[in-house]
Amino acid sequence: MRVSPINLKILAYTLDVEGFDPSEVLRQCGIASADALQDDGEWLPVALFDRMMAAAIEATGDAAFGLVAGKSIALMRHGTITPLVLSTPSLRQLLDDLRRFAGLTVEHSEIELVESARGARLQVSPVVRNGRSGHFRMELVATSAVQMLKFAGACTADILQVDLPYAAPPGQLPRYEATFGPRIAFGCKDCGIAFNPALLDARMPMHDPVAYVSARTRAEAVLAAMRAGTDVAERVRQWLLQAIPRQPTVAETAAHLGLQERALRRHLLLLGTSHAALMQECQQLVAERLLAEGRMPLKQIAEALGFLSVHSFHRAFRRWSGVTPSAWRDQGIAIGESLGPQGQ
Repeated sequence: MRVSPINLKILAYTLDVEGFDPSEVLRQCGIASADALQDDGEWLPVALFDRMMAAAIEATGDAAFGLVAGKSIALMRHGTITPLVLSTPSLRQLLDDLRRFAGLTVEHSEIELVESARGARLQVSPVVRNGRSGHFRMELVATSAVQMLKFAGACTADILQVDLPYAAPPGQLPRYEATFGPRIAFGCKDCGIAFNPALLDARMPMHDPVAYVSARTRAEAVLAAMRAGTDVAERVRQWLLQAIPRQPTVAETAAHLGLQERALRRHLLLLGTSHAALMQECQQLVAERLLAEGRMPLKQIAEALGFLSVHSFHRAFRRWSGVTPSAWRDQGIAIGESLGPQGQ
């Protein structure tokens, strides 16, 4: 699974807004700065996002930082979604738009509206579900969902129940009640928010028809462009992964896909990437998988990736991730040990 780099950028901005220095968190993920994360850049492995969330929790020292992040103004940083939220005609339309345009940032919507004879419920399904990062992401999304309900005019009585799939954190209940209201159920099967269904079709006080149509038109255009190009990028990625340790040329890849070389270059340029960047990404993915497995020495990994020497592999991996292959493998072991059973 992959996520848009805007997710990492928003997390860095959240840390900054809430009084924490994001530079060390970014460094641990091999990212020079938040400016290096382009909103429309190539999507990143969800494992990198997972690593950054775990690092953010460590940096803040707050296991419930998701409650803070879910209310942060940093979430308004997304330039395509924010105008829709601010000008939407109703909560129902907002939820429909979030589901439709979720693909701009993640592979599936993290909030789904479920209606039944029993009422209305927002089902929360975060892109990361396990360990401390999954806990953080779940609370962030659930908090954001409650904020949307309040934006639609919900009062405490309209939030009927908030289900959380873990035990009540010791000494933290007042924080959870301040965020979700008094009707919280811990230890549930999944995460969801039951609310007054009358909110769904009530007119939003800030609705602006002209601004909404403009925002939706722009979002549709961005989504269409992404879908048109992403398929090509994914096909290139799959071809290159299969070809490793060989490194096909742009011409070979274009021929394999049935495209003209110029057309392939143009498609990838529109996505903010290139054939060379995708080749390096694939090499990094394979390298990280082999390093994580821990069964092969560095010399064999270098050969499996098509490098002529361990030194050239070492230099390339350091350029990709900011650390050496050995240090990356050691970090992965250390993170796994620190997370313990909940990171499984």
